[in-house]
Amino acid sequence: MRLADRPGTDDAPGCDGRTGGRNVRVRVLGRHAPGSLLGHDWLDCEITVTADSVRGQFVTLVTDRHLRQWETALDRLGRGSAVRWLDEEHGPELRIEPGRPGGLWVTVSDAEESGVTLRVVLSPAPNWLAEQRTLLHLVRSAYPAEVVELSPGIHAWRGNLPDES
Repeated sequence: MRLADRPGTDDAPGCDGRTGGRNVRVRVLGRHAPGSLLGHDWLDCEITVTADSVRGQFVTLVTDRHLRQWETALDRLGRGSAVRWLDEEHGPELRIEPGRPGGLWVTVSDAEESGVTLRVVLSPAPNWLAEQRTLLHLVRSAYPAEVVELSPGIHAWRGNLPDES
């Protein structure tokens, strides 16, 4: 995920000449435990928030379920609704709320681990939702789900399952 001010954004008092440097990014670093049935499909990620003189970085894990939730969140954002993503007991949570026309309030809260919450106002480019869908597709292509849970606690590699034909 990459949400950023469009270049030249100057909408806050006292910010004359600012070049739209505020952004929130979720960057996939790779598989958490490649080759392990229990951690292969988990993705190590970092969430970075940059706003003027503030920078925060949060580490988290993202699963295939989280990616499906992000896809649903994008649909809701497209309808003008606020969303929460990674809304779980542990690790950072991301909230995105539509603001003034074309603007977004983005909050990353790491209440359980560090107690830090960062909130930025962004004015993303008009095509930001399409860009998020493209990035999601790229993540799914690079890190396809290769493990299936057959029953609670029982996992197998997708390629090792018997054909259902």
